[in-house]
Amino acid sequence: MAQTDLSKYDNSNYNPGAGPLKRVLWFYVNAIFLKSSLLPINRFKVFLLRSFGAKIGKNTEISTASSVTHPLLEIGWGAFVADAVTLGETDVRGQQLILEKTIIGNNSFVGNSALVPQGYQLPGRMLIGVLSTPPTPEQLKENNAKDWFGSPAIALPRRQESRTFAAELTSRPSPHRILGRSLVEFCRILLPETTILICSILFIAYGHDLVLEYKWWSVGLQLPFYYLFFMGIPALMTTLALKWFTMGIFKPDQSPMWTSKVWRSEAITSTYEALSVPFLLDMMRGTPWLPLLLRLFGVKIGKRVWMNTTDITEFDMVEIGEDSALNEDCGPQTHLFEDRIMKVGPIKIGKRCTIGARSIILYDSEVGDDVHIDPLSLVMKGENLQSSSDWIGSPVKPV
Repeated sequence: MAQTDLSKYDNSNYNPGAGPLKRVLWFYVNAIFLKSSLLPINRFKVFLLRSFGAKIGKNTEISTASSVTHPLLEIGWGAFVADAVTLGETDVRGQQLILEKTIIGNNSFVGNSALVPQGYQLPGRMLIGVLSTPPTPEQLKENNAKDWFGSPAIALPRRQESRTFAAELTSRPSPHRILGRSLVEFCRILLPETTILICSILFIAYGHDLVLEYKWWSVGLQLPFYYLFFMGIPALMTTLALKWFTMGIFKPDQSPMWTSKVWRSEAITSTYEALSVPFLLDMMRGTPWLPLLLRLFGVKIGKRVWMNTTDITEFDMVEIGEDSALNEDCGPQTHLFEDRIMKVGPIKIGKRCTIGARSIILYDSEVGDDVHIDPLSLVMKGENLQSSSDWIGSPVKPV
């Protein structure tokens, strides 16, 4: 067996390209503002990326992109980068770190959880679907398609038509719509942070009294209930109140991006991810409590359902049959943004189904009874998976 003496390894010639201060700043800015839901304001995220050297055009929307090499990123005007996109991740191979410029063209769309590799140049007016990779240069030369889906990517011959809306509602908003969205996004920041601050103060104050007045074993028994009362339940109730008072019941719809319905929906999602999930629901994964709590949001869940995921947004659009199992971070994705239009539709998962880890089911789909979907698979919108069948891949195909 070959052995390597690491004490002789010399990396003195390595040049990180930036000073220690800038690297530390980028680490925290990336973790707090770009990868999380704590600061959902799109314009501020664009400003931060530009401050670190990225070139980003006007009217570009960026959600929670990760692995960004900021000085080597260029995004054109009117582009859209959705949630959890891996954007220009560094390429390490053959004991070498490879850095190349990543370009996304004008008016291009990169879907949720997609991966755009380091050095890729995505032409303008292209669509890369959910959980997908872009086409190879050879595919682009051989095919003039603008819409690509899957991993490896395949060209979509056609996709669902969007309703026609005025440019003021999609790409060129008026000043009063910019102001309206800014106010809603300000509330998206204020509500979770204020709730966390108040609840933390109460929990620390009463927990301090508990520690001083009781023995250690009694503190250990009571402290979880203190956390639940002062942190977990208030976080849950705040999100529930926001959902039911501002949106009510989610219904199938198409709404342009610069309308209050989209802003309210996104506010509920970000509050849910910033409050309910980290302070309570994540702790309930794999227990009978998680389905019970999600029913309060409007999710239709049958008996004896096992869930290791909290990735649900338009709650009323999801139906899960009895004895089904949803594995780690899989998601019934009930909305997509296409052409800057938010499209919402239902998802039905039958009885005794197994959904693999990190798989995604798109809206307007139905999964029959006794269906097994392998991990990292993608069920395209409008699919109907027949009962007693096995599926794998992105997009899925029968085993």
